[in-house]
Amino acid sequence: MKKSLIALAIAAAAPAAFAATANVDVYGIMDVAIQDTDAGTGVTEVTAAVVSNYSRIGFKGSEDLGGGLKALWQVETALDAGNGADIGDTNWGTRNTFVGLSGGFGTVAMGRHDTPYKMSTGSLDIFGDTIADYNLGRLNSVQLLNNDHDARNANALAYISPNLSGFGFAAAVVMNNNAGASDKTADAISLSASYSNGPLMVTAAYQDLGDAAGANATNNATKIGAGYTMGDVKIGLIYEKVDAATDRETSLVNAAYTMGPIVLKALYGQAEVGAADQTLWAVGADYNLSKRTKTYVVYGNGDNGTSDVSGWTLGVRHSF
Repeated sequence: MKKSLIALAIAAAAPAAFAATANVDVYGIMDVAIQDTDAGTGVTEVTAAVVSNYSRIGFKGSEDLGGGLKALWQVETALDAGNGADIGDTNWGTRNTFVGLSGGFGTVAMGRHDTPYKMSTGSLDIFGDTIADYNLGRLNSVQLLNNDHDARNANALAYISPNLSGFGFAAAVVMNNNAGASDKTADAISLSASYSNGPLMVTAAYQDLGDAAGANATNNATKIGAGYTMGDVKIGLIYEKVDAATDRETSLVNAAYTMGPIVLKALYGQAEVGAADQTLWAVGADYNLSKRTKTYVVYGNGDNGTSDVSGWTLGVRHSF
């Protein structure tokens, strides 16, 4: 069990009934950076600020039920260590928060969680949570992957298979969430399949948000991704097609090169959003101070078809 001052304080103050959950692990990420953007014509410039790049804290645990069956639970919350921008909802339990069962059959979970569609290419988001994240739209609102689909949803029932000789699959259904209203998760289904063996990873995913916008609106997406490692070089590719009120088609490529504690990164992607061609490119470097702590710098540019915005970020990320 991971120890921390917080965990020790909770344990000391807890009543005897709470002591039964002594297998609680405390984990999280503190990711804080200085960020600045240089706006083009007609776009509001954001001056340098301290931002919290999805810092978070979580509590999780499990109970052995016998016969290879375990009960699982997790509560995760965003933390604001910056100016409150781009961190998500900091109310309690608004990140991946669920309860479930796990065994030889795989894992079944209920609650709030990243969809299988989102998880399928998560490892290919080499600038994840930074100014050049592929779905956050921090540079001129350019989302290479559509954030309506590449998302985390509540009211979810999900299944994740065990590793089957490198193959795996996942499925989730999002229960009725005000169907016919503006919510994007009305009776959604999300599916993914993947294969990972040595240097190669390939994945495919499909998601249908159902009648999320009302009036029998169509909103579904398909994406494929691949990653390949050649010594110190890693290459990633993603293609996504969204069929909705505004159709989208995206392709992106990224690469990372490791030199000891230094990782050099680059990304280029293009999205056809309706009649507009949008592009996003970024370069950056990580310096790993340890297995859990790194410093990083990222510079990127987003062009939404009418104007462009460039920006940079310099930060420190610590996992605990």
